[in-house]
Amino acid sequence: MDGMEKYLLHTSREIVALLKALAKKPDLITARLPHTGHSVITAVLDILPGRNLLILDYGPNESLNNELLAAERIVCTAHHEMVETRFNCSNVQRVKYKGAPAFAVPVPDSVLYLQRRGYFRIKPLISHPAFISLMRDGEHPLKLQIMDIGIKGLSLADRGLISKVSVGDQIADCKLTLPANPSVNVNFEIRYITDISTKNGESVQRVGGRFIDLNPNGEFTLQRFINMVQIEQHAKLKS
Repeated sequence: MDGMEKYLLHTSREIVALLKALAKKPDLITARLPHTGHSVITAVLDILPGRNLLILDYGPNESLNNELLAAERIVCTAHHEMVETRFNCSNVQRVKYKGAPAFAVPVPDSVLYLQRRGYFRIKPLISHPAFISLMRDGEHPLKLQIMDIGIKGLSLADRGLISKVSVGDQIADCKLTLPANPSVNVNFEIRYITDISTKNGESVQRVGGRFIDLNPNGEFTLQRFINMVQIEQHAKLKS
């Protein structure tokens, strides 16, 4: 968490508003048990500020549910509007919510809202994925799929890079492969690495970072790509 203090939400108003936003969609949350590698996929069902309670969906696996109930602490991670959102929970209780089992935890004192950025990020279309090739000294380039991207940086899905990079590492001469656009050479700094679960239950690493000294031509190409994806997304919604 070193260097992440500026991304922490501390006020009750901000935290409650964000948790309500997580409940509205609702966003999938990975509730991870530290030091075990086990996790439960859940979601925010409700937030009760007057009782200082957050209600989370109950998991399908009773054995994992019991581990969660017995844990001193769990780490909850979501990606609200493509922004890394993380908070710790303790004192997990089993309750009934609208007649069904659920978890109840105290509202967290702080929430890490990692990418508080002024530039919009988009998810590349599934039909037209974008990639970044990370250049490593003495090794072949690692071509990894981009999960979201903006002018300032991106996040990528990784199934093996984690053993070779750390937060703060800077990787030079990377190449962005963007559909219907020229490739862009960038220098990339790793800002966070976290575990996520895909919709099919697969566990992968999400690696996020920022571009270093992106030149005007690269910025122009990136903005054109972002605009192109937004136009296609809007067209699909209207069709």
